[in-house]
Amino acid sequence: MVFLVLLAGVINAAEHVQDFNWRALVKADTSAPYYRVTLPVEAYLNTAQPGFADLRVFNAAGEPVPFARTAPSGSSERSMQRTTLRWFPLREAVASNAAAGKLDVTVRQSGDGTLVEVHSAAGKPENKSQAVRGYLLDASKLVRHESAQALELDWQGGNDGFQLLDIEASDNLQDWRSVQRNVQLARLDFNGERIERRRIELAGLPGRYLKLQWRDPAIAPELVRAEIEQGSAHWKAPPLAWSAQIAPLRSALNLQPGEFHYRLEQALPISRIRIVLPQGNVLLPLQILQPIRERRDWHGIAHGVVYRINSNNREWIQDEIALSGPWLKEFIVRFDPRSSRNISQPTMQIGIAPEQVVFLAEGAAPYELAVGNGKMASGALPLATLVPGLGAPNAPHIAEAVLASGAASVMPASSPASALQPQADWKKIALWGVLIAGVLAMAAMAWQLVRQMDRKE
Repeated sequence: MVFLVLLAGVINAAEHVQDFNWRALVKADTSAPYYRVTLPVEAYLNTAQPGFADLRVFNAAGEPVPFARTAPSGSSERSMQRTTLRWFPLREAVASNAAAGKLDVTVRQSGDGTLVEVHSAAGKPENKSQAVRGYLLDASKLVRHESAQALELDWQGGNDGFQLLDIEASDNLQDWRSVQRNVQLARLDFNGERIERRRIELAGLPGRYLKLQWRDPAIAPELVRAEIEQGSAHWKAPPLAWSAQIAPLRSALNLQPGEFHYRLEQALPISRIRIVLPQGNVLLPLQILQPIRERRDWHGIAHGVVYRINSNNREWIQDEIALSGPWLKEFIVRFDPRSSRNISQPTMQIGIAPEQVVFLAEGAAPYELAVGNGKMASGALPLATLVPGLGAPNAPHIAEAVLASGAASVMPASSPASALQPQADWKKIALWGVLIAGVLAMAAMAWQLVRQMDRKE
């Protein structure tokens, strides 16, 4: 009896890759203990259970390997930009050191605020025989002042060593405010080697103009470059997985002109819909509607405008409508009747933010991802359980992999005709056979025991 029960358990627990309707080989360029793949739209369309309870990963021997499902994750991308600023020397007579810190300038600006000329306080043009007291930097043409992260200077002449300067800012060249004081720059050369400090950290650009004033004009160098470094960060959403083109149905619904009915094989969490636009100039305001109350009514879930416009050898195109990720199996696209008329039976693509699968490279490659078995319970592990030390610097490496495309690697789901034909479930038949045999054996034992008791009486 014990043997029969164990045999039944083994038969019931066995998983074979051939039991799944859709399969795809995993392709990886590197060797790693873990791999990550993104699920394509075809996997969503062929899964037999909600939530991918039937998803499995098999190795070359046909054995299931441990895996975890994860939500798609975006990334933060940073970009840096350097802009060279125009500068104007500010000079004063060497004898006027006693008036240090009280330098006045007279400037002439263009209409957009750009500096075009700087004069001394006495109203005379700059005297190059005078000592350089500082520099006026023109940052009036910069945009996104809040993204300024640093000011970097380069110079020639002057004495090697340390220099101190003060920085002031203004938006109108009249009202100045202190930004940083006692800023230290340095350049040390010795034996063919150099150590220098040319970078001044900023928390945004404090004004359209910057005034740099050296504490000791006798050692103020000759400026040869002034650059503002700007940095920006933006969130990059995970890429979408797109379906093949979908044509509207010949629907029995009472559709109005400009309305088209679409139905998918499975409900999908749609993030975007891409309309395939005809060539030429076209503009189409539209609305997306989904059925409610058992299709007795339709509720609008998104609207927008798609268009293709050609102007001056340039094409302006917007062919996508964003959705909030609802699970949709069917929907109606309603085009505004006042828009372009040259659209008939429009095809479209749906985009989803696909889940990812991380699996352990247990056993030999190639590995195969499979879905499409309605009798499987969920086999996914939590990601933190699958990958020890996840998130730590020394955590095991997870390599990126892709699913092979093409008919040779993707096994199509069973056809509707074959799906309707009854198929023998040998696991279930074997299990019932074992159970019936066990019951009959127990009945035989009980009958034999009763006969023995009757003989003794």
